[in-house]
Amino acid sequence: MSDAELPPNEVPAYRALAAGYDLVMEHVEYDEWAGYVHELLQDFGDGVESILELGCGTGSLSLALQPLGAYRYAGTDRVEEMLHVAREKAGMEGADIDFQAADFTDFAVDRPVDALLLLFDGINYLTGETALRDLFGCAFRALRPGGMFVFDLSTPANSINNAEYFDDEGEEDGFRYRRRSAFDAATNLHRTTFDLEIEGERYREVHLQRAWPIEEVRPLVLESGFEILAVLDGFDRDPAGPDTERAHWVVRRPRGGTPA
Repeated sequence: MSDAELPPNEVPAYRALAAGYDLVMEHVEYDEWAGYVHELLQDFGDGVESILELGCGTGSLSLALQPLGAYRYAGTDRVEEMLHVAREKAGMEGADIDFQAADFTDFAVDRPVDALLLLFDGINYLTGETALRDLFGCAFRALRPGGMFVFDLSTPANSINNAEYFDDEGEEDGFRYRRRSAFDAATNLHRTTFDLEIEGERYREVHLQRAWPIEEVRPLVLESGFEILAVLDGFDRDPAGPDTERAHWVVRRPRGGTPA
């Protein structure tokens, strides 16, 4: 897509991108992600049977993970266009997953769950501490005592070290995209612009994320009442450190714990 073809109409994040999100994410090994998360749930969890995935997108992780433990599984996302794709995929596979609309900074459950998930940089879309506190508060209340919350976090090291991989483009079946990114090290804000063409209609989406340093998030997790079981380096079992690009957090609501 040339500069002369840039779309005039900007839409909220993921509203248009949903149509080709799976193409944009085709490099992601969802089976490997699912296997890693399943191991964390089994190793750190206490009889995990029910899972609520926040920011589930088009359901690719849900569909890969749910069968590994025959989990009672639900997924939420605030973008209905993404959920529409997720429901279609689940229907095609005959998967028993309940996909519902919800904002992960403002949600509640009818029945506490054993585990919550928020992956693929979802937490990085929260650019301020107030939003993080809202997320952690909702998550704490949604878990049963002893329940666990697994989330990942893209750090400034990821934005700095992998800048060359954040710009790309592609097309398939009437969907075209061009992605360009810029990282501001002074604010840790990462801005990604998607220029899209869908069946001849052009759109632009601007996604703003914050690359959170691990030590800025840790006190917010603790003040919400969680116990931190592990902060892991990428997909390893080594503790995260200063050079970690993606940290996987495993935190737990204490038995008998109440929100701070």
